Amino acid sequence: HTHTQSQFSNNMKVLTCVLLLAAAAVVAARPRHDSAMNRGLFNFLAREGRDVNVAAPPDQWFTQRLDHFDPQNQDTFQQRYQTNATFYRVGGPVFLLLGGEGPANGIWIAIDTAIMEYAQQFGAMVVQLEHRFYGKTHPRPDLSDASLRFLSSEQALADAAAFIADLQARLGSNTKFVTFGGSYSGALSGWFRLKYPHLAVGAVATSAPVLAQLNFVAYHEVVAASLRTTAPGAKCTDAIAAATQILQQMVTSAAGRATLVADFQLCDKSLESALDQMNFFTNIASNFDGIVQYNKDNRAFEGGVPPPTMDDACAIVTNSSDVYKQYVAFNKFMLDAQKQTCFDISYNKMIAGLRNTSWDSDAAGGMRQWTYQTCVEFGYYQSSDSTQQPFGNMFPLSFSLQQCKDIYGIDGPNINWTNAYYGGLDIDGSNIVFPNGDVDPWHALSIVKDLSPTLTAIYIHGTAHCANMYPPSPNDVPGLKAARVEITAALGRWLRG
Repeated sequence: HTHTQSQFSNNMKVLTCVLLLAAAAVVAARPRHDSAMNRGLFNFLAREGRDVNVAAPPDQWFTQRLDHFDPQNQDTFQQRYQTNATFYRVGGPVFLLLGGEGPANGIWIAIDTAIMEYAQQFGAMVVQLEHRFYGKTHPRPDLSDASLRFLSSEQALADAAAFIADLQARLGSNTKFVTFGGSYSGALSGWFRLKYPHLAVGAVATSAPVLAQLNFVAYHEVVAASLRTTAPGAKCTDAIAAATQILQQMVTSAAGRATLVADFQLCDKSLESALDQMNFFTNIASNFDGIVQYNKDNRAFEGGVPPPTMDDACAIVTNSSDVYKQYVAFNKFMLDAQKQTCFDISYNKMIAGLRNTSWDSDAAGGMRQWTYQTCVEFGYYQSSDSTQQPFGNMFPLSFSLQQCKDIYGIDGPNINWTNAYYGGLDIDGSNIVFPNGDVDPWHALSIVKDLSPTLTAIYIHGTAHCANMYPPSPNDVPGLKAARVEITAALGRWLRG
């Protein structure tokens, strides 16, 4: 996770099973935004020493309606998808991987990812469908607020329904479909089976935040709990909390702010505005968030710097009794790992980047779109409003809602409608499996206990975001291997039924 993204970088972490996040244009070079799913996969492949430059299936295009719910609007757009029929047997099923908050990267269906292993077992065709307004799927000429009216989870599910109906007509009416996804697209996968049960016989909904929540305070509580599983244990979070208290005191005086500007290498040499101060504390917390969410799953940063893990973070912050000195050292460690020359916490710069409506902007990589979706549908704001976390109280819920207002002029999401529409944690339906890792903070908004014999949870000890979607590895923990077996069994039941 880049540490310059403010609260919304946190929100983007959702997605990141597929590959998520980067953000507003600022001084130093940034990793491009990607979905959570994509980011996790590339971290995994780098860690395993795997080649990521594989030949991916060619892009194909499907003519999709701009607005499925307005019969008077006849506008269409081209939606990108990719197909791998290597293992397809005539009459076999189609496994549809739903895109999330980033580009639909063809590598997902080109290597031995979990979905391709399942395809080999069941003779399935695998198709990946890019989410409207992400990657190369551009329904409108720009990303203006007027254009983003057509960006919603409901429209994305209707896109998938129209796509499946068309493909089924070509392959034969007996063709069975199963949806897959991770992070936000994991939620979409579960919701698709809920809303269109006649079009998909089942759904795998990995690391799926199915509960829309305005103030996602549990996020940092889980981050803290995960950090405490390292060797230093509670000493790690105690050191973070003690350092945070020192920082919160320093920021109240001119001399303290000047010291922080120098010690934390702030790009704009200023920490005067309250919004910059909130961003400063958010971005420091985000460094820990990203490490936890992708623990042991981080890409090797360019130049061969070892990817940071929870063990690395806790070793640094507990390395001496001078907690302030160690916090500064951790920040420098993250700047070096991400090849950043300075720590960017400018609120105005971040907002200006996210207000850019051009498809050529940095924010068009997914940050502007996903931030919009959190502001209208989901919330997911990882605030500092819980006392059961070590990151202080400097980024309250109001800070995230201020961003919704400053970027789009809207007050915040209607999460009550979202949860009424999809069911939240009381999701109904059948033939949905919900894999989650207990290290992953997003499990707090997902299904971690069986709801019925056909709405089942797989809760994996020791894994982070979307881990069950990656290729198998000799390093997989036992629960991860068991999860893949369980998913295979569920697929067999749905396809036989």
